[in-house]
Amino acid sequence: MSEDPKRAALEESLNTYLSLIDEAKALIGGQEAPADQSYDLSEVLDLLAPPPLDLQDMSTASLKVLEAMVASCTKCRLANGRTNTVFGEGSVPARLMVIGEGPGADEDATGKPFVGKAGEYLDTWLNAIHLGRGRGVYLANIVKCRPPNNRDPQNDERDACLPYLKRQIQLIKPQMILLLGRTAAQTLLATEDGVGKLRGRFHRVEEIPAVVTYHPAAVLRNLELKRPVWEDLKRVATYLGIDYGKR
Repeated sequence: MSEDPKRAALEESLNTYLSLIDEAKALIGGQEAPADQSYDLSEVLDLLAPPPLDLQDMSTASLKVLEAMVASCTKCRLANGRTNTVFGEGSVPARLMVIGEGPGADEDATGKPFVGKAGEYLDTWLNAIHLGRGRGVYLANIVKCRPPNNRDPQNDERDACLPYLKRQIQLIKPQMILLLGRTAAQTLLATEDGVGKLRGRFHRVEEIPAVVTYHPAAVLRNLELKRPVWEDLKRVATYLGIDYGKR
């Protein structure tokens, strides 16, 4: 039973209602009325009477509750300058979860991930292996608020956001993770190695196979990186059983 009085009263009323329905079904069917039982109403209660966010347990939070927790977060200095938090969006569960560094100006303005030039370029990568936003892919970042002037997130800022991202990964249940750029790779793989050293092989993030590649923004600045990125995307497609040669 919930500790919140309103939530507890709603839970009791719903249990009573469902018990009456079960008894009516039994009587109509000429069966013995079922013994008193309680029902798992946690998801319904989260929608109808969510507990205050400061009482939520992140380890059991639903995706909707987790997003609300992120929207109200003030754990680091990045909260002071944001317009919107950028939680993430896409398919749930996902075949591929793409994780970048953090929101830029366009993302901060819209609250959506990867909507600037780098995001448009990322769309072409995903399309090349027959995936896309809402088509098997979920997009997220290491930090949920824009760092000033698009600087790299600092260590304490990453640490503040990382529990949200780890719970997000648990809820998205991706078959594979694609890490874009040095910040995402170093944060989730707990390493100081750069992308050049980390790419070309499989890693593990929360026990999920992961591939490291360059960030789309870096490739836009240096088109010589296109070839290694394509090799990494082919590795992703092969693992997921996607025939990227056919359309």
